[in-house]
Amino acid sequence: KNGIAISKTLPLGRYIIRETKAPDFYGANTQDIQTEIEYVGQIVRLEVYNSSLYTNVTVNKKGYTQVAPGQSIRYEFTGIKNNSTVSLNSFYWRDTLPVEAVRLDKIITGTWNERLSYKIVYKTNLHDYRTLADNLDTSKNNVILASPAALGLPSNEYITEVMFVFGTVKSGFAQVEMPYIYCNVLPTVSHEQRFTNSTDVGGLYQGQWIMSNDRWVTVVYGKQEVQKLPRTGY
Repeated sequence: KNGIAISKTLPLGRYIIRETKAPDFYGANTQDIQTEIEYVGQIVRLEVYNSSLYTNVTVNKKGYTQVAPGQSIRYEFTGIKNNSTVSLNSFYWRDTLPVEAVRLDKIITGTWNERLSYKIVYKTNLHDYRTLADNLDTSKNNVILASPAALGLPSNEYITEVMFVFGTVKSGFAQVEMPYIYCNVLPTVSHEQRFTNSTDVGGLYQGQWIMSNDRWVTVVYGKQEVQKLPRTGY
């Protein structure tokens, strides 16, 4: 607790000292420290410096500000990144759909700067997460069809969430080519209805979730009935 480590009595000779664990909120020093005990009773003092850790993830999203009933809408995602100075476990990126207004159509996966194999899972209003695509290569940009028809979903079932599951990612893991999510606006949405698409990203460090989120609001502009005014005289 006071930053001092003391060894037991050691035989004479050369030693390599490695730090295997650092205090909370600090990273272990990975450099080997070489020292030598040359005579009996010698006390060798060593100083090991630890850098403070920083944990942070980010995600940003953008979509259409206005749509019409039955129109296709595209969401763009930027800044998906592990900004931490450490690796994160169970790293994910998730998008939650505004199911009162849209239905998922397809996903453009984008590419990522660390070579990994990842999968995409989806959740519906009737079932928990199931696999949409597996063993995807982070260096390849994929088009994943995800409409209810493409997945063979019954008429009363629809996707509510999609999630990219990456596993453990290194510090600086980030998107390269932008991922997109395409949806179709329901024809039943009403004029001036507002709906919000939410996204979040996160990872685990020492049992604690490091998370960030963003959202985008879209307004529906539908056809309005033209009000006929009463006729007047000439």
